[in-house]
Parts: sequence; C-alpha cells; structure tokens
Amino acid sequence: MDELKPWSASTDPAEVKAARLVALAAQVPPAPLDHTSWDRVVRGADGARDVVLLPAFAAALVAGVLLVLWLRPAPVSPAGPEAPVLVASANSSFAQQPSGVVRLDAGRLAVQRATAAKVVFITPHVTLEASRSRFLAEVTAGGTTVRVEEGEVVLRAKDTTRVVKAGETLVWPPSPNIPLPLTTVASTTPVCDATAGERLDCLRAEAKGDGLLAQAALYELGVLEAKQGNRTDALAAWTTSLSRFPDGVLHPEVRLALLVELTRARRFTEAVAVARAFEERCAQDPRLADVVALRRSLER
Repeated sequence: MDELKPWSASTDPAEVKAARLVALAAQVPPAPLDHTSWDRVVRGADGARDVVLLPAFAAALVAGVLLVLWLRPAPVSPAGPEAPVLVASANSSFAQQPSGVVRLDAGRLAVQRATAAKVVFITPHVTLEASRSRFLAEVTAGGTTVRVEEGEVVLRAKDTTRVVKAGETLVWPPSPNIPLPLTTVASTTPVCDATAGERLDCLRAEAKGDGLLAQAALYELGVLEAKQGNRTDALAAWTTSLSRFPDGVLHPEVRLALLVELTRARRFTEAVAVARAFEERCAQDPRLADVVALRRSLER
C-alpha cells in the first residue's frame, strides 16, 4: 500500500495545486449572517414544501384506501337456506305473497327439493307448514290433498292440527261418514242374466227403451259401473235416469245412489244439491233423516 503523505510534503502537481486553493479559501473572512432574512427563507421554504406535498399526500391517501379495499376480502353473509323448488300443474292457480307464503287456490303444487327453508301453503281449506320436506298439495272443490314424499308436513285447519309423515296422504276436510241405510242397493228384478261384460252391453241396450224396464236397466247399469270403478259412467247412468224419469218408480233409489257416489268422490257441492232435491221430492221416505244428517255434514 502506498504511504499517505500530507499535502505539504507531496510532489504531485495536482495535489500541490489543491493545497494552495484550500489555503487561499481559509484566508477569506466569513460574511455576516442576517438572521431575519434567513428566517424568512426558511419559512418560505417550509410553506412551499407544504404546498407542493399536499396533492401528493392526498393522492397517496386515496391510493392507500383503494388498495386496502381491493385487498380486503368482501364480507360474506351467512349462507341462507336454499329456496324450495316449486312445480305447478298446468291448471293450478297460486300466488306468492310478499311474506313468502304461497296461496294455492286450485290445482297441484309440489315442493320437489327438501331444503331448510320454511314452506307455508295456504289453501281454502288448510294451512300447510314444512321444512326439509318434499310433498304435493292439490286443491279441488272437495278439499285439499297432501301427499308427503320426504320429511313431514304440519296441517292446520281451525282447531285441528295433523302431522302428515313421509309415505302418507291426507285429505281435508275428511269425508263425512255415510249412514249405512243410504248405501244399501235396492233389490230389483234382474234385467239381464249374463256375465259382467255381456251384462253391461245388455243393460245399455235395455236402458234405451222406455218404461219400468229402462228405469231398472239405468239404475243397475250405474250400480255395476260403480262396482267396477267406473264412477263417471255410473254417475252418467243415474243422471240420465233422473233426466228421463224424474218421478219414476226408482227415482228415490237413483237419488240416493247419486248422493252416496258424489260424496265418495268429494264433490260435496253437487252432493248437497242432490240431498236437498231428495228432501223435497221424497219427504215421506224413511231414510230422510239420514239424508238430512249427511247433508248437514257436507255443508260444514
């Protein structure tokens, strides 16, 4: 390493020149300092710095806020229960109220997905409440039918509460009990003596005639159709009998048969009309009290 030498001992021309400049500068006396003017300079410098830095500070503040908002994860609200999936039949009439309650006036409406959300149906007959359930509700003139596929449904009607569980079906209002005397089939002289299939054809042919034989054929035709599960055809045969023979020998039996089958079909309004007609046209019939009792049950 080269040995360090003082400037005065150096023989390098550049170093000698530098030493002379330093010596000359040391001989210059310092100028007096005006403290008042210096204070003004400092204050001016501070003010100018503040003015210059203010926009930069504001921009940095905004950028910082935006950065925080961008980096911070958005708050996630607790996941609510999934909305139920409702499937309606083509002829259904329903509306969802602002509260979420569904008003079902006619037709079928099914909840096809069991969710934690509470489902409330209101029909003309009942209120249905459920959650985590799959079920079908159907409204007809005769009442409300509930069929539960999964979970359970609480049915409320006036002062009555029922719980319908998976695999069960409930119809409300329940069908009234039909007095036994009204279900007895009248004894008539057999119009056709044949097998079931041949007998139907025979009765239809005889019913086209006139007189007592045609009346008996229409009545028996309705009874046979009802036994075979052909309710529509049975009601048609008895309705035709009353239309053609309103005061025939068998008209009380025909009216009672209509009353019973309409009640079983839950066509309560029509059944009430038939019962009232029986009360007017068959006032002396011993079964009148049973008809009145059934009619009152239907009206309730």
